[in-house]
Amino acid sequence: MDNNILNSLVLYKSKWFSDLVDENKISNALMTKRAQVSTTLSYLFGVYEGAGNVLDLITSGIGRTLTIESNEYEWDVMIDHDKAVTIRSASVQGSTTIATTDTPGIGLTPILVWVDEKWFGPGAVVAFDDRSIARVMGEPYLDGNEYVYTLVCADGQPDSYISPAVLTKGCQLSREGSMYEEYSEEADIVNYNTPFKMRNRLNTLRLSYDITGSAYSTVMVIEMRVPGTTKSTKYWADYQEWVAMRQWYKTIDRWMVYSKHSADADGVTHLKGTNGRPIYTGAGLIQQIAPANIRYYTTLTLDTLHSFLSDLSFNVLDKGQRKFIALTGEMGLMEFDRVLRAQAGTYTLIATIFVTGSGQELTLGGQFTTYKWLNGIELTVKHFPLFDDLILNRKLHPVSGRPLESYKFMIIDIGNRDGEANLQKVVRKDREMVMWYTGGSVAPGSGHAKSITTLRSNAKDGYSVHFLSEQGVMLKDPTTSGILECDAE
Repeated sequence: MDNNILNSLVLYKSKWFSDLVDENKISNALMTKRAQVSTTLSYLFGVYEGAGNVLDLITSGIGRTLTIESNEYEWDVMIDHDKAVTIRSASVQGSTTIATTDTPGIGLTPILVWVDEKWFGPGAVVAFDDRSIARVMGEPYLDGNEYVYTLVCADGQPDSYISPAVLTKGCQLSREGSMYEEYSEEADIVNYNTPFKMRNRLNTLRLSYDITGSAYSTVMVIEMRVPGTTKSTKYWADYQEWVAMRQWYKTIDRWMVYSKHSADADGVTHLKGTNGRPIYTGAGLIQQIAPANIRYYTTLTLDTLHSFLSDLSFNVLDKGQRKFIALTGEMGLMEFDRVLRAQAGTYTLIATIFVTGSGQELTLGGQFTTYKWLNGIELTVKHFPLFDDLILNRKLHPVSGRPLESYKFMIIDIGNRDGEANLQKVVRKDREMVMWYTGGSVAPGSGHAKSITTLRSNAKDGYSVHFLSEQGVMLKDPTTSGILECDAE
């Protein structure tokens, strides 16, 4: 790109955008090639520093958009088919309680265990919290709302017993295996868990701007040049369209992060608009992230990051899928850069790449942006200007005076689920980007009315432009993304 761009007050920053200018206006281009232009704009505003449209970039900008025909969408999140069940009570024959000095199960005597579910079949081998094992003897029976299992020590040794400490209320049992005699008829059972269903709504966003008849024809003193071409504009209307479009995309990005679901558990919202109709909003990205995956730090360390990412991916994501992107502010970038530079002291610099002894690579490009850990964990840090906005984020760090939000790391699992991106933009068919105008004395593209036969919608000396969109964001698996907050208040 032209090195003089920053010194010539250039309005448009990308060659792609200059291609749109050749179509006369963004609005005209959207009429003829909507999908292509929408993707281009998502990419353009996402890479433009300070625009803050990063979320739109990593969804719509790279083709991760789901189009639906309603204003509500649902998806299933699969969970593991195996689990541990909780012991409600336990006893041995001849006693309803087990003392800490007892030896339950010694001499292959049965132990009775009460649990909430019929989770194991006859012959299943179950493990206690200390990994001692017992075999399920026969079918369980119901006692009120609980199932009673009869267990014997699975190693078959007469002097073996189960520790009373792991038979207390709240301890758990998990499946370890199964064991049967010759010519057996019994068998363990298969467990099923239905996926839990997630539901969200699209947000309806709007924006309008007015151009007076005079402003439509006003020539600005500063000429706005299109980089890489000889094209330029001096017209206020063209500039206003750019400003409105940029603000529009910035508002969408902000709302896709911070919006909160407005409906109650019954799907009813008590928020009404001016015309009396209900206002529905969907949950933004922050509200979709599992609350258990929000953690705090005072001073960022590499161990803090690694531990958090390991917890997000452990036993959930395959090693090839442990790829995360962390959206953070400038202060978060500085913190990330600081901890990696401290760690890089033990590495060898070869060309512009740090290489560990195990062959993991650390890419260096001004500030560190990507780090690879063992077990396939990879984190890429991306600047998210919305976190730096002093107008929006008024809680400040007590030392730096910068927004606390600027230290936030919103860590998103960007892998795939069943062949689909885990993070997707969701839009309503034909309503992702709706634009229209109400014309008065002037209409965009055709200029001032010159005849009494010209039909316009109002008597204003000017025109108004309107934007509307129905869209939301979907985090298919909310358990593998998280937020790392700076706790420095």
